[in-house]
Parts: sequence; C-alpha cells; structure tokens
Amino acid sequence: MINERKNKHMTLNDRIEIQECLTKGMTFKAIAKRIGKSPTTVSREVKAHLRPHKNSFTKTDSVCPFLLKAPFVCNGCEKKHRSSCQYTRQLYIAKSAQSDYEDLLSDARTGIPLNKDCFYATEKIISNSVRNGQHIYHAIKSNDLPVSASTVYRHIKKGYYSISPLDLPRMVKFKPRHKRETDYVPYAIKKNRQYEDYLAFVDENPDISVVQFDTVIGSIGGKVIMTIHFTNWDFMIGVLLDNKTSAEAASKIISLKTKLSAAGFSFGDIIPVILTDNGGRIQQYFGF
Repeated sequence: MINERKNKHMTLNDRIEIQECLTKGMTFKAIAKRIGKSPTTVSREVKAHLRPHKNSFTKTDSVCPFLLKAPFVCNGCEKKHRSSCQYTRQLYIAKSAQSDYEDLLSDARTGIPLNKDCFYATEKIISNSVRNGQHIYHAIKSNDLPVSASTVYRHIKKGYYSISPLDLPRMVKFKPRHKRETDYVPYAIKKNRQYEDYLAFVDENPDISVVQFDTVIGSIGGKVIMTIHFTNWDFMIGVLLDNKTSAEAASKIISLKTKLSAAGFSFGDIIPVILTDNGGRIQQYFGF
C-alpha cells in the first residue's frame, strides 16, 4: 500500500500523536505506523525537540541511563513524578516541537541578512581560504559563515570578491549553461482561448468533437511527430515534421487541409475544436 504521508512535513496533530504515544510507552516503530512515517523520522523528531525539565526532586545534573536509549525521553516513565528519581527529566512536548519547527521554517524562508561589515569579513575569510587551497564549501563550514556556497560563487562571478573565477580551477572548466529562450506569444492571441475557456465551451457543447494536438520529440533538433488524437473515437494519426517550428507545423496542416478539401471534406467539420498545450508550435499557428 502506498504511504500517502511519505515526504510530507510533520503537522501539529502528528506531534500531538507522538507525545500521546510516548506517554503510553509505545515504541518508535508503533508510533511511525500510526502517523504514516518511518521509525527513523519519529526518532529524529523526538531527539531534535526533547526538552530538559527540572523540578524539586532533581538533585543531580548527570544523565539518567535510561535516556541513553530509545525513546530518549521520560514521557512514559513511571518515575517521572516521583521523588525517587533525582535526574533531570527530558520531555517531548508537541506544542514546543511545533513552535521550534515553525521558527526554523521562518528563518529558512527569510534568510540571513548580511550588512556591509559582515559581508567584507566573510569575503576576507573565503578569499584567503581559497588562496590557501581550501574549497569554498569547506571554508564556509569550517568558519561557520552565514552564507551559502551558491551565493559565494555568484558573488565571485559578479566581481564582488577579491578573488576571481581564475582562482577556482574547477570553475573555469565548466561551460555556461545554455538557456533556451521561451517563444513569445502575444497576450491578444491567447485572449478567450485559455484552458478555462475551453472547459466552458465544451461544457456548453457536450456533443462536439475534440481533437488534441501534440508533438513527440525524437532526437534533439531533429524530426518530430505531430500527433492528432480524436478523443471521441479514440483514434490517433501522426504527421512527420522536419523540425519543431511553427512554420513547419503550419505547412503540414495547410497541406492536410488542401488534401481534405480536394477529397470533398471540410477541415473545420472534421476538427471543430483543437486542444493543445500552452507551449506547442501548433498553438501558435492556430492562435491558441
């Protein structure tokens, strides 16, 4: 069975469930099964958010031997409220764990601002480390700098640092990534021809035939197949294009319309509604 909770962030309800299960003395495996997570995730959650707690019974700062193994907390311990236990308690509290998580998430989204002094101090450390043969990532981690490696590389490329890409032997070996510019489609062409407009039209005309156009790419820059799918009849044909351009697609469709007309058929009667993706070359020809 597919676990629908996999790769999902833990919620407050999940943490409350963990706290209640720990109080009942359940194992990480049993808890994980209840909330749809792995035992490792539950263990990591508990160890990351356990809180030390002292009361009037606490007499020593040493760690209780039972806290050195799972579940690492005193939530389910029978001696938690007894004077016979003189150790500092460790508790997992759901609301505190959720608060820590939200603070961490907020910091990650906000980022760490750098003022002028901090920037130049960081630049000096990284530049000196690179000149001494140290990798940028190691320089950041070993000095606990509040900046990411990608940001440092970006600043070096822009000339903000005293070092240049020539000081990074691996960086000069990499070719710049080729960025393909997306085709410009004027807004006026797409007006009243969005997918929402298509759904409204089909809803008003349920018996109309819809034909879907798409392209299947073979080798990059080579020939492609333009597929014409008649959804009502579950029938598809393919037209070979020499290249993936709007001019080539228009040429093939005009040829198809000419052949249908010569045979006594109307292109509009056979293909009254065309549905194609937002980036297709066919879309540009038909104005979708």
